[in-house]
Amino acid sequence: MLHEPELEFRAGNRHVDPRYGISVFGPADADSPTAPHQIPVALVGSAKAVDGIRRWLMRCQNRIEARDTKSGQENLHQPFPGFSVDSEFGAELVFDDALVREIPERQLRRLARADVVSATTDAVEIYADAARSLAETGRCRVVICARPDELNDHEDRPPSAEGAAEHEEEQEEHEAGGDFHDLLKAAALTLSAPLQLMRKETWTGIPARTGGQAIRPLQDEATRAWNLHTALYYKAGGTPWRMQRHSSDLATCYIGISFYRTANGQELHTAVAQVFNERGDGVVVRGGTAQISKRDRQPHLVLPDARSLLLDALAEYRSTHGHQPARIVVHKTSNFTPGEVDGFHEAADERDIDYVDMLWIQRRGAPHLYRSGQLPPLRGTTVQLDVRSLLLYTRGSVPYFRTYPGLYVPQPLLIRPASQGTDLLLASTDILALSKMNWNNAQLDERDPLTLRTAYRVGSILKHVPSEARIATRYAYYM
Repeated sequence: MLHEPELEFRAGNRHVDPRYGISVFGPADADSPTAPHQIPVALVGSAKAVDGIRRWLMRCQNRIEARDTKSGQENLHQPFPGFSVDSEFGAELVFDDALVREIPERQLRRLARADVVSATTDAVEIYADAARSLAETGRCRVVICARPDELNDHEDRPPSAEGAAEHEEEQEEHEAGGDFHDLLKAAALTLSAPLQLMRKETWTGIPARTGGQAIRPLQDEATRAWNLHTALYYKAGGTPWRMQRHSSDLATCYIGISFYRTANGQELHTAVAQVFNERGDGVVVRGGTAQISKRDRQPHLVLPDARSLLLDALAEYRSTHGHQPARIVVHKTSNFTPGEVDGFHEAADERDIDYVDMLWIQRRGAPHLYRSGQLPPLRGTTVQLDVRSLLLYTRGSVPYFRTYPGLYVPQPLLIRPASQGTDLLLASTDILALSKMNWNNAQLDERDPLTLRTAYRVGSILKHVPSEARIATRYAYYM
């Protein structure tokens, strides 16, 4: 059983809950000269949406009370302290009428009449042009786009019962999803400011419905404010919280390796690395083309491409952080082939890095544990099945909450090292801590580690970008 990892906040203060830590201590970088205290934001959307977003964001400058909870479970929902220079965030959003692009109603009505593909294409072009004109002013840190209500793509249909559990795990109230989201993010990867997409229900508090059925659960107002403003703070260059690191710990580079197909499905899988340090600072590196293995039908890299991808990732890490890591941890959702293992080791040897851990993390198909009583196993529960595999619950009952906050039976992760010598307990401790590094979600019990969660985001966006096109390396552009 692993203890809930603590996170670091202002002046090195620590706590297990990101919301409590910021409310009491402030963001991790609050005393840094580079911390974002004034965040000019640009707004794109219909006149009504722009007005609604601005009014709600101004409301969020002040405290928003938490929703009522059962006695003893008060930690499950935290009040939002307000986003202003006088709150513990120590930062405020700055609005300027010159940083607004209102989309004419006639253009939005045309989207409602068009087929889904044409409407999505037109909407992306309209919003991308508006975002580009705002970013080119050099005066905004983040561009907030109101997702058009007139766009009736698949994201506006209720999830099926079969996909409900997965939907709950990956749902983020303030962040729009689907083709419009991915295509717009892809079109904006070269802008000087990242985008933040918002759905109407985020600022209105009214659930979106179709056929009388709610499309997705709606979080309470304080939670929506927490998630959105934490994301905005990070996108503006801030560090809301960071992983705990002892003075004796090795400087570690965490890398998630994933693959994606181009949007037309014609090209083979392309490798991409998501690279993070303990602070959560992230960069994205695109690699070469992968080959489908006849053995497991999964994409894999040949030795030279594995070596090249890791060398490029380490180069970006050094460029961003000013030094090489002493330890590398590589996460993948498929097994490591001998060519990948040898390629990654060759890259590490070339950079004189002695400590390399490669972990295959299976998200499905792992055996489940049952706990006496009504609640599922505790988050942090581990069971070593054999010398080469360990079961880890990153979702489950949380003692700090005194309940299980999910709606469905939690699924554990199965962790398997690629080679002998890996400390599985240290590996699982890292994974549990990395599961708290999602700045789109201020609740402490995310299922996937940051290295894997970013893989889905990055791949779904990059598949719409030509292989020769320049891309943003900063992860803030993909979240």
